Amino acid sequence: MNEELLNEYQFLQLNQTRQSELIAQHCAGVEENIRLSASLSEAENIVTAVCKKFDGECSSSIIRSVLVLHLHNIVKRYWKKE
Repeated sequence: MNEELLNEYQFLQLNQTRQSELIAQHCAGVEENIRLSASLSEAENIVTAVCKKFDGECSSSIIRSVLVLHLHNIVKRYWKKE
């Protein structure tokens, strides 16, 4: 029984590691690209492209949703100042 739990835990750890690698791979430089974009529209297009590519590689709907929220917050910080 303990062996099963250990194997499940190791699988989850590998999955988390892979998800971290995907986030790092897809998000490297994204904030800078958003900040330096020529317009709000261009910034939103950057977010759309990154999220679309990430969606195809990340199996976790929670992580995909958090990434979308995070990137939209970055756009808001640089382009939708109140």
